[in-house]
Amino acid sequence: MGIRENIALADIVVEYGITLDQIKEFRSAMHRTWGQIVYDLVECFEGGEEMMESCYDDEAAMIAENTLDADRVTSFCPELDLSYVYKNADGSWRENVIQMGEDVLRVRVVWGC
Repeated sequence: MGIRENIALADIVVEYGITLDQIKEFRSAMHRTWGQIVYDLVECFEGGEEMMESCYDDEAAMIAENTLDADRVTSFCPELDLSYVYKNADGSWRENVIQMGEDVLRVRVVWGC
């Protein structure tokens, strides 16, 4: 599929049915989780960080897969209600969790400015 570029916040809101506040919270939760797990992940690769990074298309793909797979983001941010990450508004399971995470990480925004 390749890397999706030039993603707008409005596109994420429409495509995934999440709010701007949820996007901000979700993005922050992925970064917090990444900060907790990245060093353990690097240890899994003989070539260290460089080898780990070569396994992914970009940083967003690397962070999304490793924080969302196995529900790590909710394990490391238990105080947050991140139910919208894994379930749609109608209660059905979201099938595109990792793609949504990648898109949220790739969108270029400046919060609070």
